[in-house]
Order: sequence, then C-alpha cells, then structure tokens
Amino acid sequence: MAKIKSTLDIQLDLTRPIEDLTEIISAVIASQPARRKEILKGLDIAIGDALAEIQAQKKRNRK
Repeated sequence: MAKIKSTLDIQLDLTRPIEDLTEIISAVIASQPARRKEILKGLDIAIGDALAEIQAQKKRNRK
C-alpha cells in the first residue's frame, strides 16, 4: 500500500528566527493557496494568545 505524505522538512536557525519563520510561513502558504486566509488567521490567533500571555506575565510580576 502506498503511503503519501505532504511534508516540509525544516531546519530553523535560532540565531535568525524571524527571517526563518517568515520563510517557513511563506512556503506553507505557497503550498496551500486556497487556505491562505485560514492559515494566516490561525497564526494571528496563536501569536495574539502568546502576546497576551506575555502581557499577563508582566502584570503578575509587577504585583
């Protein structure tokens, strides 16, 4: 039986995370043009949640 996978093998340089993450996101979007908006919205929510957690942690540390 054939096994078919659509995968992306990634090596991320942690000394330049923004640049590499941007390239990865671009590659994923290019491979899924019909889902571009869905992917970007999902990332927006995940990033927003992470930023909210940072803000909440700062508030807890100030008290």
